[in-house]
Amino acid sequence: HKFNHRCSLMMVAEATTTPSDQRRGHTNRAPRWQLLAFALASGGTTTTRRCSAFTDPRPLPLPRVPPTTTQLFHWANRLDNRFGSDDVILSDLAAEQPQLRPLTRRSLLSIGAAGTTIATLLSPLVANADFAPGGTLLDREVSIFYGNPEASPSRARDNSNVLFNQDNYYKFGAAAQWIEPGSVDFPKAMPFVRTQQRYDALKKYGPRASAAAELIGKIGDAGSAAEVPERTDPAYQLRALGLLANSFLASENTGTTNELMLARWYINEMYLRIGDYRNALDKGDVKEAKACYSFLGKATNSYLTLINRSITSKVGDPFAYL
Repeated sequence: HKFNHRCSLMMVAEATTTPSDQRRGHTNRAPRWQLLAFALASGGTTTTRRCSAFTDPRPLPLPRVPPTTTQLFHWANRLDNRFGSDDVILSDLAAEQPQLRPLTRRSLLSIGAAGTTIATLLSPLVANADFAPGGTLLDREVSIFYGNPEASPSRARDNSNVLFNQDNYYKFGAAAQWIEPGSVDFPKAMPFVRTQQRYDALKKYGPRASAAAELIGKIGDAGSAAEVPERTDPAYQLRALGLLANSFLASENTGTTNELMLARWYINEMYLRIGDYRNALDKGDVKEAKACYSFLGKATNSYLTLINRSITSKVGDPFAYL
């Protein structure tokens, strides 16, 4: 693609292919991220695409609100390591200056912040922005404790040491609040899932979920780590809890919902807190062990409360809390 920046209001992306290139299967095609970067930097202008493969020259709509300096900085930061010898954007600077020059990260930032300086881009606000493990750009720092200081400190920042990677922290870069047993205040609404689907799932996984809650209740009286099974022990039935949540909080129509990710976060906290509890017992730290088990119970009850909200009289009997 060759980009022509005209009066800072119109950018035209044009892909050309010479006959020799066609025979070799090559095209003068710039990387897609460069087109995205230029489009975002134009802020509210219109981008027209003209390509041999497309005959419709209609303008492509862009966001009316220009990207913030925080977004520009972090997009550029993410792209910084992607610059290579072939990653060159060609731009006609002016009619009297036809020579072409490569676009650098510095010039990319300057385009998006017309009338400002690089110092403005590197403001304190930028330093707080971050990406969640799932790639969501946030205007704050990602933290495993954000939203709930009682979350397990054992969670890896990239969410790599949990049972279900795609959970609440994966998408939002934050912990979830606890749910009081029987409460319907959070989340505000539940996804629609057919009664038959929930009925079948409860019949299949209900006994295993009850067994998981029962075992977690029993280990609360443990006096040593030897009395607590490893967190990977199948006796905890944690994966069955995930399968139950899949059938209760998502369907073919909804896909992976935020409520399902929330349930997975609670299951992952149960998994992590079992390990924290064993470690505290192994060190002989009674106070820490008591705190870890308390948080384990909160995670378990939060999960059960979330599931119980979808258990009606036609589906079955709700689960008992710890």
